[in-house]
Amino acid sequence: MSFLIEEALRGAGVGAVFLVIFAAAEAWRRLGSPEPEWTRKLVHLGGGVVSLALPWLVRSHWTVLALGLAFAGVLLLTRRLGVLESVHGVERVSEGGLYFPLAIYAMFLLAADRPVFYLIGVLALVVSDALAALVGTTYGKMRFRVERDRRSVEGSAVFFLATFLAVHLPLLLMTDLDRLLSVLVAVQIALLVTFLELISLRGNDNLIVPIGTYLLLLKLTPQMPETILWQLVAQLAILGCLFLVAWRSRLLTGSGTIAASLFFYGAWSLGGPAWVVAPAAALLAFGLVVRFARTFDHKPSARYQVLAVFYTGIVGAVLFIANNVLETVVRHPVWGWGDPLYPVFLGALAANLALLTLVFWTDTPWIRRVSGLQLLGSVALGAGVLIPLGGWVHPHMSLAQGLLAAAVPLLAAGVYLAANRLPNVPRRRPWDGRLQSLSVAASVLLLLPLFLAAHA
Repeated sequence: MSFLIEEALRGAGVGAVFLVIFAAAEAWRRLGSPEPEWTRKLVHLGGGVVSLALPWLVRSHWTVLALGLAFAGVLLLTRRLGVLESVHGVERVSEGGLYFPLAIYAMFLLAADRPVFYLIGVLALVVSDALAALVGTTYGKMRFRVERDRRSVEGSAVFFLATFLAVHLPLLLMTDLDRLLSVLVAVQIALLVTFLELISLRGNDNLIVPIGTYLLLLKLTPQMPETILWQLVAQLAILGCLFLVAWRSRLLTGSGTIAASLFFYGAWSLGGPAWVVAPAAALLAFGLVVRFARTFDHKPSARYQVLAVFYTGIVGAVLFIANNVLETVVRHPVWGWGDPLYPVFLGALAANLALLTLVFWTDTPWIRRVSGLQLLGSVALGAGVLIPLGGWVHPHMSLAQGLLAAAVPLLAAGVYLAANRLPNVPRRRPWDGRLQSLSVAASVLLLLPLFLAAHA
């Protein structure tokens, strides 16, 4: 009983400090008339500083959950009532205030027994994000668009520098890691997390940044400096190649290129070099489709941004992550060798290429009628380019697996066309990208048992 009383008092004390921070921000807004971004970041920074000490202030995750639910309820209620403008007064649509308590609770669950990693993850959320927003809104001149949001090069540069220090200094001062390893881990995490923050939408960086930082710490800190240096070089090479392709083909925006680089780096890092060849071939093939269509049919320019890249790559990303888990965590004697999900990955990429080609050739995302030639041509392009190439770079793939991979784009095209005939399918973007992604996912799930049987 004494533990419960003590924990309740600790939680009440933390909650009182949060209320004082809200009150101070609201008083500043009313008396000083600052920009809404400044009062919002005061709450973000003040609440984050208190959250940094949670592993030392409270003992139970239930206390953190209760605090998070309480303040999420306060934010929802005040937004509905139109009060607390110090937090809700920004013009952009953002759910960052709601993601923040969820992120703190998730970090407490994951890293309460690793206080240094908890500290680093929350520092990246609190300090880096706040500094980047304030510098970007005040001094940002080189601006670019990420969907409906706007970012600045200056803000992203400050985010990178702040995240580097947030990772490097705690690792250097609070752990026994080698100094060179500490520097390289900090550079790698700062670069990846900066990219994640740059393409995040509607405030979900408040969730992505700390959890992504924590997972990267788990992955990178046990490695050797040479390994991390090689990964860093590979990541920069991938980014440079994609920017060159985007510049020459005008297929991707800057933010779309960053999003694509994260997909390619994830495939390389978790799968291996062979897993990058097929995505690169798919991107080049679709670039040729777009150029051919522009030349002869005068179709509009295709400039794909973050959401388009996300919906195109999400199934493939899930597959290379799952494949890595099977090989490094599960280590089953059957599924734990030979990249069991690589043929499925090829089939998903071929399906994405086929659907993108089909939509672009027909010049409409709402296909109700399509000729057999268009359908077969799109499927043949996806399967005919990627699957032989993927089998060549990964010779362990069997003929049966290759045939199953070729069936994925055909099935996905059928699902996509059937879904487009349904009367209640939304007729607005980005629903077409979602429908393509769901069609590919459904086809993969339907054929997955056969893939695994062929692998065994």
